[in-house]
Amino acid sequence: MPYTAEHKAQTRARIVATARRLFTRRGFAEVSIDQIMAEAGLTRGGFYNHFRRKQDLYAEAVEHILGCLPDADCDGGPGALQAGQLAREYLSDRHVADFDYACPLVAFSSEVGRGDECVKHAYTQVLDSLIGMMQRSLGPGADARGRAVAMATLCVGGTMLARAIDDAGLGQEIRRTALEQVLALAANPARRAPARNRSEARGQPRANPATRPPAGPAATAGDAGAAPRRARA
Repeated sequence: MPYTAEHKAQTRARIVATARRLFTRRGFAEVSIDQIMAEAGLTRGGFYNHFRRKQDLYAEAVEHILGCLPDADCDGGPGALQAGQLAREYLSDRHVADFDYACPLVAFSSEVGRGDECVKHAYTQVLDSLIGMMQRSLGPGADARGRAVAMATLCVGGTMLARAIDDAGLGQEIRRTALEQVLALAANPARRAPARNRSEARGQPRANPATRPPAGPAATAGDAGAAPRRARA
């Protein structure tokens, strides 16, 4: 009796979840297809019913994080508060110590540089998603995108460094400093392009020179074209 589509989807999801955990813990090169399938309670032959090669599974394991990321718009709170919540969670002790379910931007960074294009594309999607969440939390503003990129960089870089070193105190200092910088960026009001004149600052359209009324009686054509008088000695 053939398996149902639902059963196939569940099996694929189990393979992806297992692979992500093993890849995060050991790295891409150190994990074999046999190990993934054994950990998932499946046979090696079943792997090729879902994936063509290990790299394809790796890419999907990276993409899997997209469905696990929280939505920055979910609570409708102030932008600085939303961004702060995201940053605190990302730079938390729990995330730094979680070697099974850490964000792939942190866990897979050293692997992606040696990966093929499908892996790099998946990694880029996750980064774009994190930046997008930060940007949405900031709301509209001329510099929201730049601030969001800086905030995401601080979160990812701070967590990566804290995990890589053997000095717990320095790791705490790195994450604390990164969080302070993120909160400062989140609290900084978005700069707007300056209005050209006071009318635009009040939201009024700028007058078109071609439609301006003619000059009053004191400003005659002769006056407009007259040369300036010399100052008396």
